Amino acid sequence: MLSGGADARILAQSLRPFRSPDPHVALQLGFVIDHTRCIGCHACTVACKSENNVPLGDFRTWVKYTETGAFPEVRRSFAVLRCNQCTDAPCVSICPVTALEKKDNGIVDLDQDICIGCKSCMHACPYDALYINEESGTAEKCHFCAHRTEVGLAPACAVVCPTEAIIPGDFDDPESVVSRMTREFDLSVRKPEAGTKPNVRYREVSEAGIDPSLTNKAGGYIWSNPQTGAQMDAQTFEAFDRRAEGQQDQARTVYDVPRKQLWGSKITDYLFTKSLAGGIFPLALVLELLGGEGNDLGLLPSIASFVALAICLVLLVLDLKRPERFYLIMLRPNWDSWLARGSFVILAYQVLLVAWIGWALIGGDSAGPSSALFVAPALFLGGFTACYTAWLFAQAKGRVLWMRRYWAMHLVVQATLAGSAFLALAFPLLDVDFEFGVGLTTAFLASLVLHMGFTLTEGRCAPKGREEEYHRAARLLTKGPWAKQHWYGGVLAGIVAPIVLLTLGVPGLLPLSLALPTAGLLALIGLRTIEDAFVRAGQALPIS
Repeated sequence: MLSGGADARILAQSLRPFRSPDPHVALQLGFVIDHTRCIGCHACTVACKSENNVPLGDFRTWVKYTETGAFPEVRRSFAVLRCNQCTDAPCVSICPVTALEKKDNGIVDLDQDICIGCKSCMHACPYDALYINEESGTAEKCHFCAHRTEVGLAPACAVVCPTEAIIPGDFDDPESVVSRMTREFDLSVRKPEAGTKPNVRYREVSEAGIDPSLTNKAGGYIWSNPQTGAQMDAQTFEAFDRRAEGQQDQARTVYDVPRKQLWGSKITDYLFTKSLAGGIFPLALVLELLGGEGNDLGLLPSIASFVALAICLVLLVLDLKRPERFYLIMLRPNWDSWLARGSFVILAYQVLLVAWIGWALIGGDSAGPSSALFVAPALFLGGFTACYTAWLFAQAKGRVLWMRRYWAMHLVVQATLAGSAFLALAFPLLDVDFEFGVGLTTAFLASLVLHMGFTLTEGRCAPKGREEEYHRAARLLTKGPWAKQHWYGGVLAGIVAPIVLLTLGVPGLLPLSLALPTAGLLALIGLRTIEDAFVRAGQALPIS
């Protein structure tokens, strides 16, 4: 029976060579972290930084301090946090260039010679275990000190721990120390609801230490200045919101490592331009065919979609930390990643747009029956371009708000809205008749109503098994720091006002030549506003 006190045999047994005598037998290396022993000394953090040259401000393993109670009865707890070497690692699935790999020994490792610095793996990890090395522009993470385990040595953090609280081993070996501890003690894991099957297990750890929903950073830090920015705004709102609802205060996070918001305006503009590109050209083709040969929009819709899609691609590349490696997505795509799949979808759609523009320039009838040949491919590729991001964001298991169910359908509606709004804005310049204007107004109104329906029911779209975490993040949009942006800019100005204008324009109470462009401009501004709030709120709550 393993005892709870210091037992020098535990680390000694866990230091035996990790390599199996049979090279065909896979291992699953991992850690048991015994918090009956941890004293919060940070020796593991320092050893990790020294052994692996971890940059200043970044961490592969760190110690989080949480406190409960009030003076003079305050209890402080420690939690050692790190990569969980997941059996089903979402960072491996989302990486577009196969830079991350699950090794035969169970460790998730990263090839810095391939990484393009897209940061998607950082969003995919529910444990905040990856960071970007600003000098190399590539992601880095704990690799179980691969250079040591390859020669049978334990990771540096385990060797340096003065109380032997960090115990490495092979969970697939029933006789290993970690396997015996799993059988004999009631061990916990972080976020089992994420479905990653983590391989770091905790003995008698404070729940607040491994569950960020149970703790709050707004109460002030020890030994350091408190964090500022979006994450602190979200935590401050949540603390006040809980008190207003009469709920018990959360435990206090009094020491933690800093975190940055990873995706910002470039990703918002990527979503916005992708909606424009996916909506303008297909919608124009359909309206032209339904309106008859008297309406000829010329090359405006196809060129507008082409330009929007080109801007979208440029934004994607510019957001990479290693933009010069973008070509690796083409040469070594990870077909499990929707970032890789989506890149090929965008390129296919771009080829279709070039084909249409070329066909029109050589004399093709862009408003005649032969244009019907382009309708099905345009609808398919335009819709796919618009909605694939929903599946990409669903792979970001660290950002539960982005895992919203039915978001793919909502993105198609947003693309239709963006296409309608653009054509409405350009309506005075188009060579079309009144009936075309009525058809455009109808499509515009329908997309606005559907967009409002999806927006107002987003609270019911939580991913199964992670409802609590989703609703915490959703409240940041509906009541928290992004509420004004969401409701006033996105809903009131971007949906309600355009609906009123269009409703007045259809019966002739307001000239369509005025109602359509004004509504189009408001709708486009509102769409970008609501997408920006969604991107930023999704990253605001701490996930470790």
